Amino acid sequence: MKKTVPFFLNVLFFLHVLLAFLVLFEGYMKVPFWVQPLGRMHPLVLHFPVAFIVLLVLLNLFKKQLDPASFEKINFALLLLTSFTTVLATLMGLLLSLEGYDSELLTLHKWVGIALCFVIYALVWCYTYKKVFQILLYVGLIGVLVGGHFGAGLTHGTNFLMEPITASKEEIVDENTPIYSAYIAPVLKAKCTSCHNPQKHKGDLDLTTIEAIAQGGENGEAWLAHNAEESLLLKRAALPIEDEEHMPPEGKPQLTAAEIELMQIWIEHGADDQITYAQLKEGDTLKQLVTSKWLKSIEDKQYEFDFVTAQTIKELNNPYRTVVQKSPTSPAIDVVIFGRSAFQENNITELEKVKDQVVYLNLANLPITSEHLQTIGKLDNLEHLVLNFTDINSESLASLASCVELETLSLSGTAIDVTVLEHLKGLKSLKEVFVWNTNLEAEDIEVLRSELPNVIINEGYIPNPEEELQLTPPTLVNEGNIISSGDLISLGHKMNGVTIQYTLDGSEPDSTSIAFEKPFSLDLKGKREQTIKTLAHKEGWLPSKSISYVFYDRGLVPDGIEVLYPGVLSSYTGDTEKILTDAVRKNEKIGYSKFWASYNKNPLEAIVDFSATSPEIKEVVLSCGINFRQKKSPLDHIAVWASDDKEDWQLIKKQSFANENNLDRLKEISMQLPKKSYKYIKIVAKPQKGQTIRVNQLFFF
Repeated sequence: MKKTVPFFLNVLFFLHVLLAFLVLFEGYMKVPFWVQPLGRMHPLVLHFPVAFIVLLVLLNLFKKQLDPASFEKINFALLLLTSFTTVLATLMGLLLSLEGYDSELLTLHKWVGIALCFVIYALVWCYTYKKVFQILLYVGLIGVLVGGHFGAGLTHGTNFLMEPITASKEEIVDENTPIYSAYIAPVLKAKCTSCHNPQKHKGDLDLTTIEAIAQGGENGEAWLAHNAEESLLLKRAALPIEDEEHMPPEGKPQLTAAEIELMQIWIEHGADDQITYAQLKEGDTLKQLVTSKWLKSIEDKQYEFDFVTAQTIKELNNPYRTVVQKSPTSPAIDVVIFGRSAFQENNITELEKVKDQVVYLNLANLPITSEHLQTIGKLDNLEHLVLNFTDINSESLASLASCVELETLSLSGTAIDVTVLEHLKGLKSLKEVFVWNTNLEAEDIEVLRSELPNVIINEGYIPNPEEELQLTPPTLVNEGNIISSGDLISLGHKMNGVTIQYTLDGSEPDSTSIAFEKPFSLDLKGKREQTIKTLAHKEGWLPSKSISYVFYDRGLVPDGIEVLYPGVLSSYTGDTEKILTDAVRKNEKIGYSKFWASYNKNPLEAIVDFSATSPEIKEVVLSCGINFRQKKSPLDHIAVWASDDKEDWQLIKKQSFANENNLDRLKEISMQLPKKSYKYIKIVAKPQKGQTIRVNQLFFF
C-alpha cells in the first residue's frame, strides 16, 4: 500500500494536468482516427465513477458501523479509484466531443463533468480535512446527478424521463391530423432523432421539428419536395447497411420498407407538413397508402409458415432490393425492388429462397413482363402486389392464379383492359385493385365493379372540368446554363398551346412581358451572368409560378482537361473531368450529387490544355460548394501553375484560405493571373485536414 499510493497519486496528477491541457487547447485540436475509439469508450467507462461516488457517499454515511482503521483504508482506496475512473471517463468524453458534436446540452454536460473531475481530485488532497472533505463529497454527488441528467438528455432526449407520462397526453391521430405529424414524425423520432436532435445534431442536422429540418445539415437538405430520388435521407437509407454513410447506422433500428415507401410518396407529393388525410383527394397515391397501411392499426397477423434466418435476409438485401421482416414477432417479409436501369432477372428469381414468407412485393416502374410474373406466381402467401407502370398486360395476370392470399393489386399505368376481369375473378381473397391511368374506359370499370362486388376498384382522381388548374412553369430546353455570347436560349412547355412570357431585367414577368416565339441569344459581354424570369399562360388555366434561369459566361473553352485524382468515390459523386467542364452549374444541392466532385484526402489537381490556341488568360475561377451551415473554410489553399510542355511547371499564383472567415468568398474563387498566353495550366485545390471541398466548374477569362 505504501508503494501503491504514491504511484496512484503521480498517475492522477499526470492525468489531471493532461485534462487541463486538453481543455485549454481543445479549440485547436483535431482527433486522429486512431484515437477516436478511445473517446467512444466514454459511455462504457462513465458508469464506474458514478457507482464509486455513490458508494463513497454511502460508506461515509455508515462509517460508524465499521472499524475506524478498516474504514480509513477502504475509504481512501475507494477515493483513489473514484478519482482515477472519473478523470479517465472525463478524458474520453472530451475526446468524443471533439468528433463534431455541438449543442448547448453537450456543453453543459462537458463542463459539469470537468468540474466534477477536479472536485473528486480535490477530495484526495483534502482527505485529512474532514469538514472540507464532507462538503466536497456531497458537492460531487450533486455533480454526478446533474451531469448524469445532461448526459441522459444527450443519449435519450431531454424528455426521456417523463415521456411515459407526457405520452398519454398526446393528441389522438385522426383524419384531420397532418400526415407529417401523424406518420412521418413518429418514424423520424423512432429511427433518426436519437442522433439528430437539438442537443446532439450529428452532421449539423436536427430532425426533431419541421422548422429544424428545413434548415438542413452540413451535406444539404434532408429531403427535396417532389424529388424523392434526390432526397439525401432516402439515398442514405438505400445504401448497403455496411456502408459508413448508410443511415440509420448499422446496429440501430432500421427504416422498414413500409416506412421508406411512405416517405418516398409523401416527399413526391410535395413534403407538405400541413396536408391532412381529409384534404387528400380520392385516388391520391398518398391517401391510398395511408389508407391501406397506416390507418389500420392491427396486431401482427398470425402466419403458419416458418421464419427465415437473418443471414438469408441479409444476403437478399442489396442497393436495388430491400428485404425486411415485418416485425420481430412475424415471419412475414416485405420486399421492394427499384432502379429500372439497374434491374436484373435475379432480383426476382432469388426471392424463391423466401417464397413462403413474402407477403408484400413492390415492383413499380420496373420492366416487369409476363415471364417475371410466372416467378411471382410462386409466392404462395403474397398479399399485396404493386405493378404500377410496369410492362404487363391483362394476359400476364394469368400467372397469379396460385396467389390465393392476394388482397391488393396495383395495376396503375399498365396496359390492362377489360379482359383483366377473367383473371381477377380467380383471386378469391382480392379486396382492392388500383386501375388508374390504364386502358380501362369508364364503362369497363363499371363492369368490373358489377362483376366483383366485394372488390374496391380504385380508378384514381377524376378532374372536375370546371376547375381551373395551375400550369407548371416553362422548362429550359438548353442542356446547360453556361453559354457563350450569341448562343441561343430556348424555352418550352410540356403542354401545347401555352404562351411563354419572359423578362431579362430582373422584373417579374406577366402577360405584357416579352413573348417567347423562337430561340433568342443573350449578350454576356461585360458581365458574367444573366437571369431570365419566365412564366406560362393558357386560356382556361391559372398562370404558372414564375421561374428563374441563370446563365453564366463560358469564357475560354479549353481543348481538354485531365484530373489526377478522381475524388471521393461514392454513389453520389460524378466524374470530375465532366463536372468541371459540362456547361452545367448548380448552386443548389451542394453535397453528394452528380453536379459536385468531392475531395477530402487528396487535393483536386486538374491540368487544363490550351495548347492548340494558347489564348491570353488573366483570370481562373473555381466554383466551390459551401453549405450555408458550414462554419469554417474547408479549403487550405489554391495554387495555379503554368507550363509549355506539361513537365516544367512554374508557380503563377498561390492563395491561402485556411483562415478564411468570409465563406461567401469561397463560393466563387477568383485567381487573378499575369495576362499572357498559356499552353497548360494546372489548378491545385488542397482541402484542410479532415475537411471536404466540393467543386462544380472551372472558368477561364
